Amino acid sequence: MSMEAMKQAIEALERAAELLTRVGLCFKGIDKALTSLRQAIAEAEKQEPAAYVHRNEYNEYRLEPTDNFKIEDLPVGVEVMLYPRPQPKREPLSDEAVMARWPFGNFSSTALEFARSIEAAHGIKE
Repeated sequence: MSMEAMKQAIEALERAAELLTRVGLCFKGIDKALTSLRQAIAEAEKQEPAAYVHRNEYNEYRLEPTDNFKIEDLPVGVEVMLYPRPQPKREPLSDEAVMARWPFGNFSSTALEFARSIEAAHGIKE
């Protein structure tokens, strides 16, 4: 969802909440949605552009850093900021989840240590 779309959604939800309040109704999902949208906007605003693309009047392109995308769709003379997709935080599996996935019969503390070492090797830490 674009930043503009998130801001429009916030405005619409705030208006809906106001109308519901006027008639004495309450919908808890609106507050949760508003909080989520505001957090998503705050996170997106913290990000630095991953690249800039510029197309001049001579149909020449400059991209820093290079990435693959359909550059022909850019309007002439427009500079576009590109951002990386936010990656979800990777959490370690619970002990129970590791045990449930263990395919070799008896589960031991050594097996759990092995699972935790694999998570650590992939940058997943508590």
